[in-house]
Amino acid sequence: MSTKRTKPAQTHLLESYHLLSYESVDSTNEEAKRLAAAGGGHGAVIWAKKQSAGRGRSGRQWVSQEGNLFVTLLLSPEAPQAQWPQLSFVAALAALESVKPLLPNPEGLALKWPNDLLFNGKKLGGILLESFITLPAGGTQPKSWVAIGIGINVESAPTGTELPATYLQGEGVEIVSAKIVLSRLIHHFIEAYDRWVNKGFASIRKEWLEASYGIGQPISARLPNETLIGIFDGVDAQGHCQLVLQDGSIRSLSAGDVFFAPPKEGA
Repeated sequence: MSTKRTKPAQTHLLESYHLLSYESVDSTNEEAKRLAAAGGGHGAVIWAKKQSAGRGRSGRQWVSQEGNLFVTLLLSPEAPQAQWPQLSFVAALAALESVKPLLPNPEGLALKWPNDLLFNGKKLGGILLESFITLPAGGTQPKSWVAIGIGINVESAPTGTELPATYLQGEGVEIVSAKIVLSRLIHHFIEAYDRWVNKGFASIRKEWLEASYGIGQPISARLPNETLIGIFDGVDAQGHCQLVLQDGSIRSLSAGDVFFAPPKEGA
């Protein structure tokens, strides 16, 4: 287990960042929750070489083969909780920047709303953001947390997924490891997080839109009780997906699964 400075700080994440490494856990997000419940601090980074029960969005399995990157950042931001979903965009930018210089042809990198890192239209990584509350032992004041799980395919990619996947070594990156990507990811996340804390979401949103996949393209958005068809028109100032419907009206989506091709029958 390796550690860095643990002085609490909200303005500069580097001040409170500390790395906790594990050979194997069930899920780095679940380990983050256990750490928070046990009195862990803002800025913990939980990295595991393997996960036995990795999860994606909506409880989907995240295939967690050794050699890929599985990491969760545990944070308790001072910003209003309504703004915390914006941290998915912070993490997405950090993930993109962490792999961009490694790829021989990085032009194919893109970010797909709400949580995917793509390369040439295939999934290279994903983000799972979960907020929760703990009540410290003997304490009376609950504390709110957000766990930001990030997975990046480094040495392998799952097969048979609804959105085809790829991995760094399969895209011509010869000298790379999960540890190398992790180091780069932490550096870029700290930079983007501090910018979000001090300057707000606007610059994060601008950079995300510049790397966004599919603006102006037809999409289907799968919601809990309906599926909408329209044109993807980027994200608004809160990070909500803007969907232009066939009648010209705009539907703002805070969550959902987006497809740039019709979903498979029975999927």
